[in-house]
Amino acid sequence: MKRQGLLLTVLAVALLGGLFAYGLLRGEPDRDIPTALKGKPAPAFELPVHEHYVSQFGETLSLEELEGRPLVVNFWASWCAPCYDEAPVLQAYWERYEDTGVVFVGVQTQDRGKRAEGRAFIDLFGLSFPNVVDDDSAVSVDWGLFGVPETFFVSRDGVVLDKHVGPVTPQVLDAQLAALLR
Repeated sequence: MKRQGLLLTVLAVALLGGLFAYGLLRGEPDRDIPTALKGKPAPAFELPVHEHYVSQFGETLSLEELEGRPLVVNFWASWCAPCYDEAPVLQAYWERYEDTGVVFVGVQTQDRGKRAEGRAFIDLFGLSFPNVVDDDSAVSVDWGLFGVPETFFVSRDGVVLDKHVGPVTPQVLDAQLAALLR
């Protein structure tokens, strides 16, 4: 009887382990996770600006201030490895598209109390587009984040056109920026 119990336990653990491994290994790491915001106004926010940008943007930055301009809103965290992969891509595209009227906004979120780490991240990549701090992650909740990085593309009229989950690539930005600038 004892042996049957042990065998059932081993089988149950093996089955659960197999299901767990399948869930981790299936599909691409950048999954299309639809957003309920698509086609709707982007949730408003007003957040403190990282001190590096205060002289240019003031103490806080709000979406209202950016009204009428297409936006690339990127949510990131200092502990997020894929965020390190995408940061140079975002900076390169910001430099390339800065004169088109598109505004890139970085939102440090899910990173409570880690402003120094956020500053180090910004400095490491020389990010020159504005970055704000969502200390309590309330804005990431409003935007329906599943994790970081996630990037939203917002039209001139403030409507969310699309979202990308995972690190953005040149291919993603080329397609999304073409749509934003139509």
